[in-house]
Amino acid sequence: MGSNILKVNETKLREEHARQVLLATYPEKYQNSSLGDQPDIQNEQKDIGVEVTGTLEQRLRYGVAQFSTLYNKHINNVTSKKKEQLKKHRVRLVTDGDGVIKFIIPEAVWGSGNKTKEAFSNKLDKLNDGNYKIFEENNLFLFAEGEEEYEVRSLIEYIKATERTSREYNLIYLYTYQELYIISTQDYSFEVLSIGAEQKEVFLSESMRCIFQERRV
Repeated sequence: MGSNILKVNETKLREEHARQVLLATYPEKYQNSSLGDQPDIQNEQKDIGVEVTGTLEQRLRYGVAQFSTLYNKHINNVTSKKKEQLKKHRVRLVTDGDGVIKFIIPEAVWGSGNKTKEAFSNKLDKLNDGNYKIFEENNLFLFAEGEEEYEVRSLIEYIKATERTSREYNLIYLYTYQELYIISTQDYSFEVLSIGAEQKEVFLSESMRCIFQERRV
């Protein structure tokens, strides 16, 4: 049972993380968006839907699992053994001015790596399976940690060669954690936005705050 709960948390956290990236990058476009299902991010006012896909690495799962037990505890109440475990998993505790734990920030990030082509094909099938809510603009957000530009260009060539379907994604957002690639499926052009370390931390902390605030309501 606990495993299923964790799986749901991971999924929602990943989707909210993507929403935070888009919200910071295109505030007017995504300011009224919220999490949904098929697609994962929806903005009814702007008639935009975004499907999100990626995988969650082990130490980020560990960080998510620790949140429920450590949230709102004072840092002095965390045992030395627990601190060593957190250090081993490269998970950092963030406290407020009184030393109360408010966020747990794992250094690990989501990544789909070189499986982006497979992820694109799977999500394109989903877009066309009849169970997906269609918007005027339908986009796809791929987590792809460490993806290089040549791999992004390879993905674009793959998209070009993919047989056309009745429904197509308009934009592909590919997030490497260093850059955000915005790929147009109309003319296969792309632009790249650099992502700084502070931005990455804000994206993760805000996504965790939103998700766990929602759980407490």
